Amino acid sequence: LKKIKRSQIRKGMVMVSPALNPQCCWEFEGEILVLHHPTTISARYQAMVHCGSIRQTASIIRMSADCLRTGDKAQVLFRFVKHPEYLREGQKLVFREGRTKAVGNVTKIIVYHPPTQAQLKAKLTSKPPQQRGDNRRRNQGGPGGAAAPAAEAGASLPAVPPSPVKA
Repeated sequence: LKKIKRSQIRKGMVMVSPALNPQCCWEFEGEILVLHHPTTISARYQAMVHCGSIRQTASIIRMSADCLRTGDKAQVLFRFVKHPEYLREGQKLVFREGRTKAVGNVTKIIVYHPPTQAQLKAKLTSKPPQQRGDNRRRNQGGPGGAAAPAAEAGASLPAVPPSPVKA
């Protein structure tokens, strides 16, 4: 590979022909069968997804059922936690975490479109939202509305002389 540094490559990456028009995705749908789970699986559940060379934590966004137990089958929308991945429809997947095990197939890919330079620039130039605590000084009008006792009396802490430093 020319002009590619080792730091730009990580485990799980694949080489794909440009003719296939590869697209990465953050989210995908899959039909899964829960082989074993001690309690119930519901939305926001996170587990490790193994799909081909991919090994990454994914979170369940929504399901066709309210909750899943051992032996249940459902359509599930997954979202990768760390970064988007290259998937294809029809790929087999294993979903596991601790003693939880589920298998299934990727049924639909939701393509990720990264923001354009113009969109990024517009986002940076827009006015940032005001942070909590802006335009307020410390020890002024707290929950009781009174300033700190030291500030009322006008007292200040004595200056501490610098300690001698040995070279």
